[in-house]
Amino acid sequence: MPKDVKIERAQSTILRELNLILQREFHDCEYIKFLSIHEVRLSNDMSHAKIYYSFLNPNFDLEDVKNEIKENLKEIRMLLANKVEMRSVPDLTFEYDEALENANNIEKILKDIKK
Repeated sequence: MPKDVKIERAQSTILRELNLILQREFHDCEYIKFLSIHEVRLSNDMSHAKIYYSFLNPNFDLEDVKNEIKENLKEIRMLLANKVEMRSVPDLTFEYDEALENANNIEKILKDIKK
């Protein structure tokens, strides 16, 4: 099996499982249960994963969300290790995905130009 297919399959598995874990396992967390994972990018050796997320409530403070993720990172990784069949679970790095925010800004600018 080509390496890129293996990486793609692992990325989609991690994406699916992380979304399920965040929704089901973190009921008591103020912010994590509202996260939405958009993309997972694995390094070529599959030892590191960048997780791109956004949150549904625009009133949340980004720093508070980042702090809560940081506090629960070990538990998230442990739960992921129980769900996926990999030799070793990659180190997770959570990055806020600004694509949705940028798209909304562009849409607003285009509406303003149209007026």
